[in-house]
Amino acid sequence: MTGYQTLCTGVHGAHPGPLIRYVCRLRLKLPAMFRAAAPPPSDVTSPSEPPANALSKRDRIVPLVVIALMCGYAALFGWLSLSAYRAYTMHALDMGNMGQAAWNTVHGHPFAFTNMRLPYNIEAWRTTTRLSFHVEALFPVISLVYLAYPHPESLLILQTAALALGAVPTYLLARTVLHSTGLAFVFALAYLLYPTVEALNLYEFHPVSLATPLLLFAFLFAYRRQYVPFLLCSAAAMGTKEEIGLVVGMFGLYIAFVQKERRIGLITAVLGVGWSLFAALIIERHFRQAGTVTYISSRYGYLCGGADATGQVHCHGFHGPIHTVLHDPGAILKALFVWPKLGYLRYLLAPVGYVALAAPSALLLAAPTLALNLFSQDFHMYSGVGDNSAEIAAVVVIAGILGAARLRGRLERWLKPGRASLILGAYILATALWNQHVNGFTPLGAAYSVPTRGAHQQLADRFAGLVPSSTAVSTQDQLDPHLSSRRYLYLFNDLGTDPPLHAADYVLLDISAPTYPLPSYQLHDRAVELLHSGWGVKAADDGLILLQRGLSRSTIPARFYRYALAPRGPMPHRLSGSAGGVELLGYDVQRTDLANHRTPNLAYTVFFRPISTTRVTEEPIIYETMGRDLVGCASQPLGLAWFPTSRWKPGTSYQVRLPSLETNWNLPGSVRFQLEVRPVTAEVQHQPASCAYLWQQHLQRRTRLWNAGSMGLDF
Repeated sequence: MTGYQTLCTGVHGAHPGPLIRYVCRLRLKLPAMFRAAAPPPSDVTSPSEPPANALSKRDRIVPLVVIALMCGYAALFGWLSLSAYRAYTMHALDMGNMGQAAWNTVHGHPFAFTNMRLPYNIEAWRTTTRLSFHVEALFPVISLVYLAYPHPESLLILQTAALALGAVPTYLLARTVLHSTGLAFVFALAYLLYPTVEALNLYEFHPVSLATPLLLFAFLFAYRRQYVPFLLCSAAAMGTKEEIGLVVGMFGLYIAFVQKERRIGLITAVLGVGWSLFAALIIERHFRQAGTVTYISSRYGYLCGGADATGQVHCHGFHGPIHTVLHDPGAILKALFVWPKLGYLRYLLAPVGYVALAAPSALLLAAPTLALNLFSQDFHMYSGVGDNSAEIAAVVVIAGILGAARLRGRLERWLKPGRASLILGAYILATALWNQHVNGFTPLGAAYSVPTRGAHQQLADRFAGLVPSSTAVSTQDQLDPHLSSRRYLYLFNDLGTDPPLHAADYVLLDISAPTYPLPSYQLHDRAVELLHSGWGVKAADDGLILLQRGLSRSTIPARFYRYALAPRGPMPHRLSGSAGGVELLGYDVQRTDLANHRTPNLAYTVFFRPISTTRVTEEPIIYETMGRDLVGCASQPLGLAWFPTSRWKPGTSYQVRLPSLETNWNLPGSVRFQLEVRPVTAEVQHQPASCAYLWQQHLQRRTRLWNAGSMGLDF
């Protein structure tokens, strides 16, 4: 008798204690949980599933645990998504136009939205339909949630529920392929801990988020050779975004050449690729306004040659890309081989412990989208967060399961099957947990944050409630989603009159928040013009101002300027010094837009106290540098045009917020942030200066800079 057997059975008839009995049961059951199941009977419909009466207690409990984890995921990310919405951190693009398009769809105007009519230097401007922006044929079905509750929260709840449901096909596919309840549980948990899935959940709402669970279900049915539900899931997935048909086409090739089902596989491949080409080249092109920027121009412009006089790059046909491939392949290599794209691949594969690499034929299912992202010059597409990797996440999970089967086969050459499964499951679970700790959005993860909703957001709710739902309104970026349940909604300074559509009767602005698409000074000038041309102030408080057409009151009440007063309490980061009659007290910085930026946007707030009354307004600027290179800057302070430093009361502390600083840089290292305080010039007010110009002026004048922190860039 071994020592372990002696411990568990007792000595000379003595019974072991309760703790020892528990350890023995755990030692005996844990390998069994990961042991491959015996070959199933041949008359079962699903050849890898044991009959219901043969299910052990473990096989019944583990699915319940997976369901509990799904419910926990849905509760957590539903709460985080709704918190982000209610904290006014979501944007006109895309939450605002998604919400308005859903509202219009259920009210008889399919795909219609109106907050992208003016030239905002983005793709598909001047559009009033999502069909010119993305082809999401499933959108009318998605919009049915507005029949239950006609507000953006419905879309956020739908998205969370759908992504949580992706754990079901993950669990079933892993159990079917690996014949192991334990490994199936590990993969379901790894899916729920996948940072790309979590970021997709938190990045507002995008129909393509539904492609992740739909593609997982589609592959599960294809693997089981249940082709009717496979085709239904594939069709639904293709309806979430135009390029998903390319991935479905790859599924078809997998069925044709790996599963040897040539007919159904090739038909699927042709239909999938055909749909994507039809959607992108016919539907989207038909609805896109002439002269607007295309995705090819904005994301792959380096293939098309130089920019025009306005700085825009336009691809006309395939001549430019072909010329670049033949005569300047170095431009392609330069765009492809950069550190962030290597980090992107690592970010995608790490959540399943890189075991997906053991199934290269399965990883190839994501090749079309992966190519679109890797060859893009838009860093959002290869961040691994946001909505551009939804289908890739599904494929990585699929390849991880198939790769695990191959790796376990290799391990079983040296280990018993149960021990091989146990080691493999422990490794995948450990890497999933560690990756969650480094990149994840749960309380275990480094990117976890809960948006705060304070008195200002509650006040914004009241202001939004003052706008009748039957009227047209023009507003700015982060207010837009909260006014989206209406027929006509514009992004200021579009008033619905140029080109004529339906004139806005209200304008709602929050000048203490990001003013996209207008710079802060220009937004102020446009609003003041309205006050002198037949518009009046209906309400104003703490930086929020509601204008109504036809009102005569043009005076802005004093409480409107409360946004400029510094809050009481300790200074987050102290600074000392003065410039232009104002004393510099310190600064605060917040990490924002984490679900769409691996390198976070940084929102700076600078605190001042005027020493004396001044005639010249001073403004803060944050520069971001790496060595001698300028990475970027944050200028155009929010609200300073409405309440300049020349109107500040000496001895009172004030705060100045800056627009979020977005880092777009391809080299690893440490970036440094430096603060300059400089006089506001008329030139800067009327035409925003570039970061390079502002930095050059600093170098020429040798103005003082204050240290405002640093951040490491690790791709």
